[in-house]
Amino acid sequence: MEMIVLGSGTSAPQLNKNMSGYLLDFNGNKILFDSGPGTIRQLLKIGVNLQEIDHIFYTHFHNDHISDLPAIIWSNNYGLLRKKTLNFYGPKGFKEYYKILIKNMLRPKKLNYKINIKEMRNNSIIKINIKNNSIIKNNLIIKSLISKHTNTSVSYRIENNNKSIVYSGDTDYSNEIIKISKNADLLILECSFPDNKKVEGHLTPSLCGKIATKAKVKKLVLTHLTPDCDKVDIKKQCKKEFNGDVVLAKDFMKMKP
Repeated sequence: MEMIVLGSGTSAPQLNKNMSGYLLDFNGNKILFDSGPGTIRQLLKIGVNLQEIDHIFYTHFHNDHISDLPAIIWSNNYGLLRKKTLNFYGPKGFKEYYKILIKNMLRPKKLNYKINIKEMRNNSIIKINIKNNSIIKNNLIIKSLISKHTNTSVSYRIENNNKSIVYSGDTDYSNEIIKISKNADLLILECSFPDNKKVEGHLTPSLCGKIATKAKVKKLVLTHLTPDCDKVDIKKQCKKEFNGDVVLAKDFMKMKP
């Protein structure tokens, strides 16, 4: 498994940090997590076509995490003439969100491909059949747990062959993010603000370190970084609470558990 950072930034526009998006590559099979503005272009920069992606997971409905969703639907229907089923997963309310999007905003004359919608809640589990050399094997297991950001937002844990990756999405400090991160090989945590600028619903470097320590993770990646995070040594702040490997996310960075 390999996770590629498509966007390490936030809703604050930055040239060097796209808004949220992460691509999981597993033996050539590609799964997308969140799609903030510019995600499609970021995919093209690494040579990935939308038709290669059959599964997309969303953490919540804030614009910097989901705004490329309409473009993904539209591009697959008109620009790419997709025929394969496209599977979307998101928090409670996602079915209604999609219904409003199609009926009141996009209004396609018809969809040339099938779309499946699955809502993810506490302890939801998805098993995805992974193809390897045309042989279906090695199911990928993706679990969700409610996160402390919006009333319905979720975090995801990806597992295969005793390896695990956790992607928090946006979250504050909570027992839930510690629980889903337990013994993870790779924890990708939002770290929106430095320690002295804590904002409700988001994490700081020290809080990220506490989560990683309590969850006993092997490697911690700090992402979803505002411009304020560039002004201080957030890695140093994090290391006060976590003695393990800490990495600051950058767009197009590749990470393995």
